[in-house]
Amino acid sequence: MKKRLLDAFKDVENHNEQLLIQLKEQHRKVVLYGAGYCGQETEKILRAHDIPVAAVCDDLRNGETMNGHKICTLSDLTVDEDSAILVTSGYQAKMKQNLADHGLMDVYFPSDFGRYEPEKENFSYFQQHERELEEAYGLLSDDLSRKIFRQLIAYRISREPGLMEPFEECHQYFPTEGELDLRKYNDCFLDLGAYDGDSIRGFIAYAGTYRKIIAVEASEKNYQMLLEKTKGLAGVECHCVGIWRERGQLHFTVSEAKNSFASEEGSTVLDVDSVDDIMNGRPVSFIKMDIEGAEYDALLGAKETIARNRPAMAISVYHTVDDLYRLQLKIEQLSSRGGQYRYYLRHYSPTIIETVLYVVPV
Repeated sequence: MKKRLLDAFKDVENHNEQLLIQLKEQHRKVVLYGAGYCGQETEKILRAHDIPVAAVCDDLRNGETMNGHKICTLSDLTVDEDSAILVTSGYQAKMKQNLADHGLMDVYFPSDFGRYEPEKENFSYFQQHERELEEAYGLLSDDLSRKIFRQLIAYRISREPGLMEPFEECHQYFPTEGELDLRKYNDCFLDLGAYDGDSIRGFIAYAGTYRKIIAVEASEKNYQMLLEKTKGLAGVECHCVGIWRERGQLHFTVSEAKNSFASEEGSTVLDVDSVDDIMNGRPVSFIKMDIEGAEYDALLGAKETIARNRPAMAISVYHTVDDLYRLQLKIEQLSSRGGQYRYYLRHYSPTIIETVLYVVPV
């Protein structure tokens, strides 16, 4: 009998749920170390469970505020035996070393509340989507991808700290290994979620030469940095717009971190457009997509571009649980006929963030 993908995960318990119970029952004084997006997500989850945050630390944002908490440095932090420090950042190794250097490991509690969807991060939810998971798993092209896929399911169900540490890769978006060497797709680079141009700089260093770069960034603040940092680069075209399935406007939440993401509760209204509208029939050879959970809708709005050009793609698949399986299934559907692509997964952090699906033309 064929072994089913989910058989190994039936009895897995969720570490986050257990930690929340522990923090509440022990009346711990919770300290968040990291005031970026993950810190904000964690504070919101703790608040929903009536667990107060005693302090927020971030050595790079000293004196600023996060959700009403004044941010301090680790050196200024005062703790006692009832404290609990949660590292709320993807930079786990560096921050744990900082805690060790300050003699604070006794009150460090391993955790990862980043991109946490508790209603979906359980065996029952994955069982409901077993067919799609099996189909997506079958599309993966190498053993490492399949191993990462299984481990990501285990991590989503368990949130057990340390599970993803063995899979930390380098060269995010721009791999150099074998079939994953994408440097030949250097004619036109479409950067969706361009931030300040960091991935443009990475692409130029990676590819060496190019004809055109089209950069899209939704945040006005980030867009201004993008313009400044790409000034003087030949062939670079920048757009300040969100990426979606069609042209229109959406409510966005603009966080105190660098992230902006579509949300019905968001107070900021931004213009959005589709890849097909922006490209308008122009050729593209390589698409990088890291757009805070809008990846699926972006693919819906890139149907013509994908079918016409069959570009290589590097797509973030960690923003929602569903993206682990639904993005490659949608690409297969959009590429006019199946079998035009090979699919690879690589992971770039010790936490749930920074998983990239590489889509390589056959």
